Amino acid sequence: MTTLRLSKGHYTLLGLLLVGLFAFLEFGGFAPAPGTLLITLVFWSALLQGAVAVAAVTDLVGARWIASLRRELLAATPLLFLFPLLFLLLGLRLEIYPWSGHPGAWLNAPFFLGRNALLLFAVALAAGRFARLSLAGDPRRSAAAVLYLFAFVASQTLVAFDWVMSLAWPWVSTLLGAYFFVEALYGGLALAGLLFFLLRRSKVDLPPLGETHMRDLALLTFGFSILWAGLFFAQYLLLWYGNLPEEVGYILDRLATPGRLLLCALFLAGLFLVPFLALLSRRAKQTPAALLLVALAVLTGLFAERALLILPAAPPHLGLLLVENGLLLGIWLAAVANHDLLLPQGTEKGD
Repeated sequence: MTTLRLSKGHYTLLGLLLVGLFAFLEFGGFAPAPGTLLITLVFWSALLQGAVAVAAVTDLVGARWIASLRRELLAATPLLFLFPLLFLLLGLRLEIYPWSGHPGAWLNAPFFLGRNALLLFAVALAAGRFARLSLAGDPRRSAAAVLYLFAFVASQTLVAFDWVMSLAWPWVSTLLGAYFFVEALYGGLALAGLLFFLLRRSKVDLPPLGETHMRDLALLTFGFSILWAGLFFAQYLLLWYGNLPEEVGYILDRLATPGRLLLCALFLAGLFLVPFLALLSRRAKQTPAALLLVALAVLTGLFAERALLILPAAPPHLGLLLVENGLLLGIWLAAVANHDLLLPQGTEKGD
């Protein structure tokens, strides 16, 4: 992967410009679309935090395949420092939450914004420390990985409970937090599959990418498709068995139109059917094109699911949604291509 080489200062400036551009897009009077920024942040926070979490988990268990992708996965770290700033833009969109008109002890604007922004910043700090130690081969990297994973789980749990579930307040699901951080790990694996394909095709300044590494990644992705299906069915079973009007109504609101039914079909296919069926055979697990197909399916399914959860309460603007996600995709690809400059000097050769 070749691109314009960026210094750390240039990349920091690029990130701040991105935050400013997001503010302009959201509040420049283009369209009244309160859900656009929320969908974008919920989706990309899962992917980027999940990418670092995949690196942390595989570092702890000593998985060998991570050596092929460690630097590229950890290149998501600098972007995590943008999320507290982007999240604070939601402070001007809190009217989408039904509790904003009658706040309580937990759900009130200052506490909501403060706890989430601080936790997002803590995740970024923990990711930065883990990335430095991991790439340097420092023995303290295991403790840093555990610290990051605790912050990651707490952050994705708050994303589920605060950002998404409180849109349907007072509806409650205690399983949603676990569901979200498992999906974030799943999304991180999908990014790893996408990176694996891109790096194999670039063939420039890359460590060897063996067939064994690809098979290990494919097996892990296949396993997560089954884990995700189990969590999804557990949530469905609770709603079906309880048959409570407020819980059934939450599902019916998200199946009320043909467009939402299409999103439902997309996330079921993308997060389970396609990866499960595509990776059943041994040969597919050793085929880069099959891994790419699965990675794209998972990313599409995850985006469709997050949009489906948010859309009834906070409709997005499709054009702005595409622009915002395209901007984050671009800055992430720039981070991947410039990973050696984004992390501290002297750490990039620790592999």
